[in-house]
Amino acid sequence: MPWDDEEFSTRMLTEHLDDRHDMASRRGSLIDRHVAWLSTLAPHGHRVLDLGCGPGLYLERFGRAGWEGVGVDVSPAAIGHATRRASILGIGCTYVQGDLRNTRVARPFDLVLCVFGELNTFPIEDVRDVLDVASGAVSRDGRIVIEVSTRAGVADKAGRPVSWYAAAGGLFADGPHVVLRESGWFEDDQATVERWWIMDEFTTSPRMFGSTTWFHYQLAEAIHEAGLVIDGRFGEPTGAAASGEGDFETLVLRRS
Repeated sequence: MPWDDEEFSTRMLTEHLDDRHDMASRRGSLIDRHVAWLSTLAPHGHRVLDLGCGPGLYLERFGRAGWEGVGVDVSPAAIGHATRRASILGIGCTYVQGDLRNTRVARPFDLVLCVFGELNTFPIEDVRDVLDVASGAVSRDGRIVIEVSTRAGVADKAGRPVSWYAAAGGLFADGPHVVLRESGWFEDDQATVERWWIMDEFTTSPRMFGSTTWFHYQLAEAIHEAGLVIDGRFGEPTGAAASGEGDFETLVLRRS
């Protein structure tokens, strides 16, 4: 997907801010629960870095509680929105438009986040880069929280049937259009590839948007290579026990 494209990122921002669903960002009530638990992981610190922060929905809540925060995201619309909100609310959060694989922030953080399966949108080589960024940013006694897709969660995307719908506007176009979605599982790569084909009144051939979601069976090795160890394993980031059946798993990491 063209995440850093101005028009696409503006439409994506609308989806992030729509509290009726958890498609782009989670509902506010669930984010409240996540932040309440995440805050307990750094009881003596108040600096948080959010890699893949979107429009700052997590950091805004940390900021309201007195934390200093930095968010990194590739989307210009999301970063613009988050920056404006921080100014309006007068909270200590700043935002950087950049690639979380190579955007480094100098000061140490007590808590580093990368949630909602963001890492699974990258192949394992890029995940190693993100873990390296996180490892370099976290304080000696701090914690890194990554929320990753389980194999079942990744494969479920491939199991959905081919479908189509008509829309008056939305993520893929501003005006009337038709969307055809298809997906497939690639066993060798342990990945699901999704494609959305878009037809509107202004095009003579469909436009295609694509997304790949990987299951990282090499994740434990990558964590070790980044100089990190797993300090805790949970379900969603509320401290709930990992069930092994959910779409996501939350890992709490620390420097070794």
